[in-house]
Amino acid sequence: MHFRAIVLGCWGLMGFAPTAGAQGRASAPPGVADSSPSGVRWASRVLRVSSETVRPDQSPEFRAGQALGAPNHTATQGPTTCAWQPALPDAGEEFIQVAFDAPAPVRQLLVAESAGAGSIQRVFFYDPDGKEYRIADTTYAAPSVGNLFRCVLPQATSYPVGSVKIVLNTVRRPGFSQIDAIGVSDSPTPVTVGIRVSPKAPKPEQVVKENLGKEVNSRARELNPVISPDGKTLYFTRWGHPDNLGEAIREEGVSEKLKRQDVWFATQQNGQWQPSVNIGSPVNNDDHNALCAISTDGRTALLLNRYYPDGRMAAGISTSHREASGWTFPTPVEIKNFGLTTGRGDTYEYALSGDKKVLVIATRPARGSGGKDLHVSFAQDDGSWSEPRNLGPDVNSAEHESTPFLAADNRTLYFSTKGRPGYGDDDIFVSRRLDDSWTAWTEPENLGPGINTPAWDGYLSIPASGEWAYLCSEDGSMGKEDIFRLKLFDAIKPDPVAIVSGTVLNFATKKPVAADVLTEVLAGSDTLHREAPKADFNPETGEFKLVLPLGLSYGLAPAKKGFVAVSEQLDLTTERRYREIRKNLYLIPLETGRTITLNNVFFAQSQFELLPASFPELDRVVELMQQNPTLEILVEGHTDNQGDFNLNLQLSGERVKAVKSYLESKGIEGRRVQTKGWGATRPVASNLTEETRKRNRRVEITVVRP
Repeated sequence: MHFRAIVLGCWGLMGFAPTAGAQGRASAPPGVADSSPSGVRWASRVLRVSSETVRPDQSPEFRAGQALGAPNHTATQGPTTCAWQPALPDAGEEFIQVAFDAPAPVRQLLVAESAGAGSIQRVFFYDPDGKEYRIADTTYAAPSVGNLFRCVLPQATSYPVGSVKIVLNTVRRPGFSQIDAIGVSDSPTPVTVGIRVSPKAPKPEQVVKENLGKEVNSRARELNPVISPDGKTLYFTRWGHPDNLGEAIREEGVSEKLKRQDVWFATQQNGQWQPSVNIGSPVNNDDHNALCAISTDGRTALLLNRYYPDGRMAAGISTSHREASGWTFPTPVEIKNFGLTTGRGDTYEYALSGDKKVLVIATRPARGSGGKDLHVSFAQDDGSWSEPRNLGPDVNSAEHESTPFLAADNRTLYFSTKGRPGYGDDDIFVSRRLDDSWTAWTEPENLGPGINTPAWDGYLSIPASGEWAYLCSEDGSMGKEDIFRLKLFDAIKPDPVAIVSGTVLNFATKKPVAADVLTEVLAGSDTLHREAPKADFNPETGEFKLVLPLGLSYGLAPAKKGFVAVSEQLDLTTERRYREIRKNLYLIPLETGRTITLNNVFFAQSQFELLPASFPELDRVVELMQQNPTLEILVEGHTDNQGDFNLNLQLSGERVKAVKSYLESKGIEGRRVQTKGWGATRPVASNLTEETRKRNRRVEITVVRP
């Protein structure tokens, strides 16, 4: 795969004294390359090291292992915690020896120096038997920061290279020396190393950041945008605005008295943003307030900090729920074994999945990759959250990873870091989850120079449609930072989803019913979507809303004691674009003579064995009969008119017997379940088309005794 790349700043080995016929190459300034390096083997393990910088907390920052793998920085990014750094500056000779998988002849050596460039004094190769080959002595002069030492041999080594030792003379350059990566290649073409950007990324001038205007922005600072999944409400943090709550104060580093930050929001009507509004108390108080995430239905907000009735605030997060009377007082979120550190200026960021099942946390771990790492926590049945799990080295580095945003597909993750090659300070990257472990991810991809800048970049927010990204920037603002939006190019969009909403209604009265809405994956399931998202439900209105990934078939069913659900099948297996779907669900009162179609009971063509996708539907019937021990039902089977009449009659009878057998296997007494097969004798629709024939192929239950 090809990516737009920034050269790490190669230079010639000036004053280079080769011992094995090595030669230098002319220097090349940083610039754009056509691709990331191919055929480069990066060091995979450390064999020996003279010393290394060790943090008091024993974190992996600056340790020898940071010299493994591909470079983490470009030439312009300077020193990094993602590099090997000897224990002391200016200490004289230091060395590191690293090994490579699959020893092979070498034509080229690359060493990425993040600090103290020009300190490399000697280079040694070793074959698999440990025989040493002195490759070079150097006296070259190089720029002071962030360069790629490159040694190209006139011909490949006659022996396979299993390891390399780099010897530094750290007194050559004042301060610490750092090595970010060590690689070898069998290619004579000088290798460049760059930024992993999609080849489909638009040119910077093609990316238009649209200021949302005076209805949203002000001369104060607008930060941390959070767009609702439907794209109609934008929440953000406003700092120093006169209409914020609390008293104006003078904080460290600020010359004037300003009010602390509050949560504000703006709504979009007919494509136009309406004037922004302070969300008010109890979400806002005299302290700093911020909103981290909003649920699919817009009724649950995840807020920064823990709130106390006396007005105090503490590190952590809380939730508030929007009711008819307004937002509730924030309730602290309890996360198992989650110890918040307070050292080294630590801050925390959080992202909540739309279905409120997954929490992504940016925090410095007790044991992790060094700086702030991204972790995942899962909602528990008791309302608490599981112990945070580190997302692993596919995402995290020895630098800070921060400002996570989990897209509506529950798979695509956006975050900020300086631990990967970028355009300056922290850049925004995207990675996609590969399985349910939450530790296997695609290699993070830089969003490109049209979005990322030499300054710090972060806090991206994307609605379920995936069309727009909302972010803050000072460039082109009305005062300080403003909220902007830009169109996302396809390569970095999340997977498309559908927003499904509707009302749960009493079938008899057609009035709303306060009920849960259950979902399950019926077909197309994979390792990412074994469990369907949970629907948000408003008990005051009967409204529900949920986000469903495309490419799957779902079952939807309301649930409430005293009623039988009319299940619905929602087939999204062929959908490829974002959709908004309106679908009402029905509950039928548990009364004698009531008939309910079991829409999610499935059989193979012309067979009577139940398919596994039927089990969730039948399990609900089991639960209903367990909750109502006097309930007796009649299970009736129907077919279309295709094929032999008698065979259809027989098939319908065998199918309802299979349903009865399943219920009995779950502990339901057979006397409570009657069966009847009708074949094609009782159609509810025409048999002229396949679409209408589907309606005739059905299983129904009728209440014989409530």
